[in-house]
Amino acid sequence: MAKTDIAIACRCGEFGAVLKDASPKTGSHVQCYCKDCQAGAKVVGAEDTLMPRGGTDIFQTLPAGIEITKGAEKLAAFRLSPRGLIRWYAGCCSTPVFNTLGNTKLSFVGLFVNTMQGEDVGKSIGKVIAVNSVDGARPGPEKLKEYGFNKAGFNIVARHFGALLRGDAKKGPFFDDAGQPVVEPRVLSKEERKAATP
Repeated sequence: MAKTDIAIACRCGEFGAVLKDASPKTGSHVQCYCKDCQAGAKVVGAEDTLMPRGGTDIFQTLPAGIEITKGAEKLAAFRLSPRGLIRWYAGCCSTPVFNTLGNTKLSFVGLFVNTMQGEDVGKSIGKVIAVNSVDGARPGPEKLKEYGFNKAGFNIVARHFGALLRGDAKKGPFFDDAGQPVVEPRVLSKEERKAATP
């Protein structure tokens, strides 16, 4: 499969980025139904970006492959808890775009598939290899099957070590040279998190 550059855009188009060299070998296509992901969407008023039963469609890859092309000043972030994922969104229209860890110790970013543009997205990110936290899914007619968690985790670690060998494990648009987030994430209070959690 040839690698392809994929454009990323928020709903209003004021924020843009590109994922370079996207392919099933450079990332993992996963879906998560956890309560935290659903809460994250609710916090920014973006529940319409979730899948029908509350799932989030994610392409897990390396931050070094992402370049912000416009609207960097629109990038905003929050955390559900002091040590939770940093959930990055386009502040112009409250579009969830990325998830990262709170530091650069592990080279990881989860990119929201619904922000990826073009007809080649499906081929570029490949089939879903893991479905996680189906016990958090909204009610529906069919039983969801959970699978692939260990494989997705192994792929994250393998990509990280590959990035270490290439010297780009700490590269990407989310953290500065000192390892601090380029935008200070707002940390939700316990009350705010409880109110947002389904």
